[in-house]
Amino acid sequence: MRILGARPMGALTAVRQGFVVARADFAAFYTWRTWLGGWLVRVLCQVAFYSTIGVTFGDAAYVTHLVLGAAMMICVAESLMAVASTTWDLHLGTFPLLAASPVVPGAYYFGRSVMWPLSGTVTTSVAIFAMSLFFDLAWAWQRLLLVVPLVLLTSLAMYCLALVIGAAAMLAPGARNVMSAVVTMAVTAFCGAVVPVGFWPAAVRGAAQAVPVTHGLDALRAIESGAGLAAVARPAGLVLLVGLAWFAVAMTVFRGLFAHSRRGSELTFP
Repeated sequence: MRILGARPMGALTAVRQGFVVARADFAAFYTWRTWLGGWLVRVLCQVAFYSTIGVTFGDAAYVTHLVLGAAMMICVAESLMAVASTTWDLHLGTFPLLAASPVVPGAYYFGRSVMWPLSGTVTTSVAIFAMSLFFDLAWAWQRLLLVVPLVLLTSLAMYCLALVIGAAAMLAPGARNVMSAVVTMAVTAFCGAVVPVGFWPAAVRGAAQAVPVTHGLDALRAIESGAGLAAVARPAGLVLLVGLAWFAVAMTVFRGLFAHSRRGSELTFP
């Protein structure tokens, strides 16, 4: 049996092999002290900064909108760090070795940068809970149990989108940071973090539906507002469906990149 052109066990092995690299990269980036005292503090300050915009308007509902939106954008930004790390194999000179190996390309690259959405899940969850104390967001304790799984789902779905952009960045690695920055800004502006999606023209609203965090924010706000289970399950299901669609695209694109390289068309780091 094959899934997206790969045998399940071969794909799982490739994910595990990629995760070994991801764990080593993350350890090179952070110690627990620098992650807690540097990165986590930095993103909490960022969420607090954006949330105070709502306070200046004097609108409690808008404060809640901004707190949840700014917190969720952390996992978006971290997941999009995969755009840069996807190109690192070109810089290190290991891409030709990968292309010559029997590895499942998309599965390997799924594991290759998975430290970013996992870190984003933790930082976003901490930001939501911490900022809720300062900005008086009311959570029913039973609903708090839904927050972390939803954030994890949204982070992984956004990560699948980031992998597609990362695959494109492998063709123009010098533009990788520009790509991730532009996408981060566009998602922040158009997908409901700062203003409701309904504020934008129909074309923008339609495009926003293809971005997993649009639905993740809807589900998160439904949880916070005490809406019924159906109001939470529908957008959460859309996060999953859109994420799976981006994962299928990523698997296809990476398979094409490796086939291109295996035919002797070299991908190089400028």
